[in-house]
Amino acid sequence: MTLTLDRPVTRTAISYRNLTPQQQTGWDQLEDTNHDLEQAADAGNNVIAELLLVHATAAQFLGIDLPAGDTLVKCSCESCNCEAITAASLCSEDHSGYGPVIQCPTCTDEHRSLGD
Repeated sequence: MTLTLDRPVTRTAISYRNLTPQQQTGWDQLEDTNHDLEQAADAGNNVIAELLLVHATAAQFLGIDLPAGDTLVKCSCESCNCEAITAASLCSEDHSGYGPVIQCPTCTDEHRSLGD
């Protein structure tokens, strides 16, 4: 007898607005924890393992397929405000405004083609 395990269906991105209230709370807690870990890193602490574990756990909770060693980010594109949560390695940063803006793959493609 052969046993095969099907991988659960996951997605590469999800909109923050489409999250359940419980998932939104979890995402907000991830952002707080991420901020605390970044401050600890700035203070000279090695927190990479903790950071990756927090992001991998959040990705599992949200049902997002996160490549190993990657982190989650929320799209902050000002052109459409999609608020997509996805892997950081799939995103780009737009530095044309007052600060860096994270753009998910969809926003990167659409706003370059539209000239936004």
